[in-house]
Amino acid sequence: MVKEFLSDTGMTEEQIERVAFLVGHHHTFSDIDGIDHRILIEADYIVNAAENGYSRQNVEHFLQKFAKTESGIRILKTVFRI
Repeated sequence: MVKEFLSDTGMTEEQIERVAFLVGHHHTFSDIDGIDHRILIEADYIVNAAENGYSRQNVEHFLQKFAKTESGIRILKTVFRI
């Protein structure tokens, strides 16, 4: 679906493949492949946690185990007052 959607955008085949990979793996916390994947994982988690009221324990676990970027860590700590 992603490839079809992006087919006439002027993006290269490589770019389209990367976007398709990211869309398909945005909830995959293992084998994070690249900074774009890392940022997407962290941003998606922050949004889901805020919208769905994840427990403090869940957020702290994500922060300790998966959050790696300075921005992701700062936003998690700010939004969830950790």
